[in-house]
Amino acid sequence: MDHTSSHTPKKPTPRRDSSAYSANPHLSSAPWGRIVALACGVVALVALVTFISAPGSQNSDEQLGTTGSDETQSTELAATSGHVSFVAVGDSLPDIVLADYADACAGETGDGLYDYSPLYAPLKTHIEAADLAYVKEETHLGGDEIGPRGWPSFNTTDSMADALVDTGFDLVGSATNHSYDWGTFGALEHSREVWNAQPVTFTGTASSQEEADELALRECNGITFALLDYTYGVNGFDQSDLPAYAVNFIDEQRIRDDVARAKEEADVVLVAMHWGTENQTEPDEDQLAYADLLTELEVDVVLGSHPHVIGPLEWKQGSSGHWTLVAYSLGNFISHHDTPNPINELEGMLRCDFVRNETGKVEIENVEWTPLVNHTQDGAYAVYPLDGYTNELAVAHENLKELEDPLTWMHDTSNEIVNSLGGTFNITPL
Repeated sequence: MDHTSSHTPKKPTPRRDSSAYSANPHLSSAPWGRIVALACGVVALVALVTFISAPGSQNSDEQLGTTGSDETQSTELAATSGHVSFVAVGDSLPDIVLADYADACAGETGDGLYDYSPLYAPLKTHIEAADLAYVKEETHLGGDEIGPRGWPSFNTTDSMADALVDTGFDLVGSATNHSYDWGTFGALEHSREVWNAQPVTFTGTASSQEEADELALRECNGITFALLDYTYGVNGFDQSDLPAYAVNFIDEQRIRDDVARAKEEADVVLVAMHWGTENQTEPDEDQLAYADLLTELEVDVVLGSHPHVIGPLEWKQGSSGHWTLVAYSLGNFISHHDTPNPINELEGMLRCDFVRNETGKVEIENVEWTPLVNHTQDGAYAVYPLDGYTNELAVAHENLKELEDPLTWMHDTSNEIVNSLGGTFNITPL
């Protein structure tokens, strides 16, 4: 296995046509009840859509330590192709308003059942089409007996894990400032137990020292990925009950040690950083300093989250000549904001391909930023790719309808922010 991946940035190339999407479940003229019914029913419809946005199959990867059934010859070839299509999104941050919507989508309101999958349905074909897909689950799944809770102390029901896996995610980070909400280690333990039962590679929090020491590895199409995940801190509960191993905090020496170990085991090292200043699109001093450190350590991709807004994308070259792709903030993936600020409804999905070249080294190709829209309308919510969004939806969006040309504003603002550090990254066109 080659452990000296050399990533040469290449000129971005346009992605495939993005015109085919699932039917829109949110009709601006529909009353709340009809919107909920349509939105909750879109999951079945999305499953019928045949749009493919990137090569590969979601079934071509495996979590290390597990075995699968016999593969067909074509699948066996794909499993060693040395080509992996990858997507990454930001923070899945469901508050109590989104939990109420999930309650309605699951059937009878108040029955204790929650279906979060309609939140992600308009993007499902994109996520499933990628060989590997990453998401940051910002709230922990602390147990259904606590029930869903919103800011400032979040809790999400166990069914969120089902929804994200059903959407197609297989890499999940959990180290956030909300990792210790409710101030009990038991809630964090329960969250880890739920995720351990899912077919995902999960990291960021741990219920034992053994889990904390285990490197999160995933092999896909003959390329091995390591996922590291850290947060700047947790919110202000008494941490006397919190074991040192439970949450991965940003610490220079720990990062150095973890990256060194990851590079021994993996071809590609992904590092998720929960960092930055809320509602600020520019990287702060700490982000810039740690981006420099991660570049010098020859990390391959940095996946930033926490600011609730998108940030720049940047190629950084270390003293060894190694290139690191840094996404300072992917923004929220799904969320609800009481303050009507359009910038909080604009999100991002990083897309790229990992390709093993003729020398055996892995390169990053076809880097692209797809703007996402956090849609909210009359009690119904969903995340859309901007190139699958419509003017009808935009004028019905509670926080976008005052903009003169919402679609153009979101595309141009994405381009302005993503390329604000001098980049020329491709932004998926409208």
